[in-house]
Amino acid sequence: MKSGFYGAPTVVCIFCQDDFLFKVADAFCIAENMILQATELGISSCIISRGEETFDSEEGRSLAKNWGVPEDYSCQCFVILGYIDGAQPKSKPRRENRVVVVE
Repeated sequence: MKSGFYGAPTVVCIFCQDDFLFKVADAFCIAENMILQATELGISSCIISRGEETFDSEEGRSLAKNWGVPEDYSCQCFVILGYIDGAQPKSKPRRENRVVVVE
């Protein structure tokens, strides 16, 4: 599974209870808060989706079971964490007229 995570040294799997209506929204709010805090600490990060698809395999189910994840929980997304090898990439310039403020 590591190749899908760009070689990051740390991968956080965010699991949520299956019968919770807002599990996807909550999972991505958790992930966003994690990357904001990581950035504050100087750690690079990225949110990776496809959590459910990744664990929907024999290997994935085996990992979840070995980790003690309850059967009624599913992975919604991942957060990869690490340090950049080199300089921080520059942000791309914003396109003009993409944001319109209506008063």
